[in-house]
Amino acid sequence: MSQSSITFITPSYTPEQQKVIDRLEGDLHTHMYEVKPKRFAHSISVGHMAETMALVYDVNPFYARIAGILHDWDKVLSTKETLARACACKLDMGGAPYQNVAGLIHGPLAACELPKYYPWLPQEVLGAISKHTTADLEMSDLDKIVYVADLIEPERPEFSGIAQVRDLFKKGASLDELYQASFMETLSYVVASRKYLYPKSVAIYNAMIENTHAKEQH
Repeated sequence: MSQSSITFITPSYTPEQQKVIDRLEGDLHTHMYEVKPKRFAHSISVGHMAETMALVYDVNPFYARIAGILHDWDKVLSTKETLARACACKLDMGGAPYQNVAGLIHGPLAACELPKYYPWLPQEVLGAISKHTTADLEMSDLDKIVYVADLIEPERPEFSGIAQVRDLFKKGASLDELYQASFMETLSYVVASRKYLYPKSVAIYNAMIENTHAKEQH
């Protein structure tokens, strides 16, 4: 584990649940490890981070764990293959041309393709996988957990913005506070890097500000 000093918490699963976790981690290893070993380590770490957060914020830890394991399933694809599969799945990327948001497609694409291999995956898990790259106007607690866990898991380098979000978690911030801080950090990075901004990001940002102002007035 890195210098972020986040301690993972693991619940007691049923034998059936543990078997599923072991299978998915094994499948991910076969699917990803040889081509992207660091991405594999990140995915396993996101699973543990999401599971830990789920226990803290009273969300199903099993769903969080498997969503974390699988969230980057399609990161092994080339950009060309990603775009081709996005077309095949007819993904809605907020009206943006696929080539402009190629780095965000792997979330919705995995949610489209994973049921072919794992038809039993719950919709809640697929939704969290789909939204982890873009966020959305409607985010469940599980969605927020996977989104935040992807940013703050200990394998990620300790950049200043990420460190601040990690500190919020360690200090007991609410899930909404963590999600908002994570979204703002990601948004700031995209703008500072002069990258193409996902079209719905502005609406998501404005909704966050409106909700914050509404809470302050009560």
